Amino acid sequence: MEPLTLTATVAAILGFIYLVFIGQKNIFEWWRDRKAENNQPNESVEITSPIFESKSTIPQNLPPRGDFVGRENEKKQVHEALQSRSFIVMIDGIGGIGKTSLALEVLHECLTASRNNEASTDSIQTFDAFIWTSAKDRNLALNDVLDTIALTLDYPYITQLSQEEKLHETIKRLREKSCLLVVDNFETVTDDALAKFIQELPNPSKCLITSRVQSLRQARAVSIRGMEHDEARQLIANEGKRLGLDLAPLTDDEQNFQRFYEATGGAPLAIRWSIGQIKQRGQSIDGVLASLYDARGDIFEAIFERAWSLLSEPAIKILTVMPIFAASASKEAIGAASDVHKFELDEGLGQLVELWLLEASDKLDAAKRRYSLHPLTRAYAQKRLSEQGNLERQARIRLADYFEQFAKERGGDQWAWERYDEIEDEKDNIFSLIEWCFANNEGLAGMRLTKALTFFMSFRGHHHKALAFGIKAVIVARDENLVEDLAWLLIKGIGWREINSGDIDKGERLLAEGLEIYKSLNDREGIDSAQRKLGRVCRYKQNFEAADKFFQESLALAQTRNDELGIASIKRELYLLAASQGNLKAAKRGLESIIPYLRKHDILLLSSTLGYLAD
Repeated sequence: MEPLTLTATVAAILGFIYLVFIGQKNIFEWWRDRKAENNQPNESVEITSPIFESKSTIPQNLPPRGDFVGRENEKKQVHEALQSRSFIVMIDGIGGIGKTSLALEVLHECLTASRNNEASTDSIQTFDAFIWTSAKDRNLALNDVLDTIALTLDYPYITQLSQEEKLHETIKRLREKSCLLVVDNFETVTDDALAKFIQELPNPSKCLITSRVQSLRQARAVSIRGMEHDEARQLIANEGKRLGLDLAPLTDDEQNFQRFYEATGGAPLAIRWSIGQIKQRGQSIDGVLASLYDARGDIFEAIFERAWSLLSEPAIKILTVMPIFAASASKEAIGAASDVHKFELDEGLGQLVELWLLEASDKLDAAKRRYSLHPLTRAYAQKRLSEQGNLERQARIRLADYFEQFAKERGGDQWAWERYDEIEDEKDNIFSLIEWCFANNEGLAGMRLTKALTFFMSFRGHHHKALAFGIKAVIVARDENLVEDLAWLLIKGIGWREINSGDIDKGERLLAEGLEIYKSLNDREGIDSAQRKLGRVCRYKQNFEAADKFFQESLALAQTRNDELGIASIKRELYLLAASQGNLKAAKRGLESIIPYLRKHDILLLSSTLGYLAD
């Protein structure tokens, strides 16, 4: 027989044997199947895929389990997400907040349950394999993930295939049994093919992602923030024990602990870094806190440098000025401070929220949504702001102009109390800004803001702030010879507050000064307001004749203006004067006579009038 004919005959026979005894599997798969069968007891066992036949040898490449503290609520949320119908679960949050640690703890709990051959319980989902990949220190691509899956599942031949064939074979394996693919630090992934692969992952397999960016809209997200106080204490104690440090002065002293907790924001990475500084560099607690507040240390590079490099110019402008807000801020206020508006403002805020550099409240109405900074982000942004020369002053002046108009539109400089809740939301930011203005040679802005909030502060009980700001505003008005502003502040601001604080004589002098200014300006409304308050002072001092004179003059002015509410208000003062003189029946009849009018026109005056009637 010719050699060529002999070769063809042998090949045909081998091909027939392959089809009959091996089937459609390639040689690598067939050999591994035979090897697995030889290791099994002599029983008839149906094996769909040999890599999954023994639960005690779950294929996995998870990093070791580390020290883990608390996070019970977050763990429960991740477990529930893995048990849900969602095939992508994302743990997101700011850098250093503990996303990877949480993922590993959950994964090891799932692995333990899977090894014990437990069915999925109410609390823990089991899987047939766990594949860990990370983009933390490298540019992770689809090919890297496919190779890791193949090697973890013990299909090394797949790594030798073309990417198209590799993808096809990997999807087939992931469809056969439930595998949990993990992608750590997903925010650094730039390979669109990998993102597409994750989003098209075949059932029953799932993917768990950790990310600083809220990027996959179809993922079920579990967002994590700083540790609770008790959890942070426990982590500090654990780190102290590990490093041989006595940290009782930090954990047991409530004041020290609170300062430390606020500086770190409860971020595990910041807590561990801080304890390490105490151990390695011998720093004091105060020294470590100073480093955190000033954004000094490699921890800030680890958490923020890459995120900062991803920001657009509008997002950088927004984040840089955010530290000037003492508390959470509205979109409009942020726009005013940063000078970023409309589409760029929306896009910038969206990017910062996605990167967890800003945290947004859960209000569905964008106008009511508020944005806040994590303490570590605040420290980093403040450092950036301090490097920008005059930017902080410019931003604060813009913000003062905005808040002045904002407060006036909501009745902060008059008795329009119905909209004071909106001012209340911003009061911490405004109070902080007023203090900055008076301390940084921007007294005019501070004075205008004080006037815009005067009635709000009185109505909402911020009397100490109102008096402190009012005194400084009066000084500015005197220095700048702003006589109208000075009279307004004396009469409607500090004059009456000094009386309420117990110094009636000082308050009377200030009111009298304001009255003289209004008379020189021939401001009838101002004169009316001053005379009413001076009439009350005289009533308090039981100088009833002088009080009646002030009220009668004020009543005449209101009548010339046809001011019906003003007339009712002054009559009320006259009836209260009658009560102070012992004429209770006349006072009662008088107060009752104005009730119908007040019921229709001034609920605030009505409530106090009813109170006087009850007395």
